[in-house]
Amino acid sequence: MIAMIRALTYYGAIVVAVAAAQIWSGQGQAADEVDPATTSAAVDPPPSPDSLISREDWKRRIEDARIRAEQARREWQQHPPAPELPERIATQRVLTDDTLRPGDIVSTDKGLFLYRGKSGTDRRVTDFVAIRPR
Repeated sequence: MIAMIRALTYYGAIVVAVAAAQIWSGQGQAADEVDPATTSAAVDPPPSPDSLISREDWKRRIEDARIRAEQARREWQQHPPAPELPERIATQRVLTDDTLRPGDIVSTDKGLFLYRGKSGTDRRVTDFVAIRPR
């Protein structure tokens, strides 16, 4: 008798758990509560345009992409980008340096310069005075 009561209790707990899971996932809604527009969109998403192409078209696209990649690789090998000179990089850093204060001396690709501008302002070429070597 006690075993039967335990089995019924266990069975009842399973039924309650399944019902709660269905309600939580949205499967337990009544038929008049279900919106067919949202349900069909969730089940059947629209097909991608790429999924509608034939196998031959897909292979052609892959081959075209490989050809373009090979052409780009050859062009890069024939005309590699010019490396940026360290002097040019240093000059750009000086012109964008927010920590410069009047009296600072900076080194650029054109020599040493004394900064005469104001702290925290945009840099202009006229803010720098060339220092002549002695």
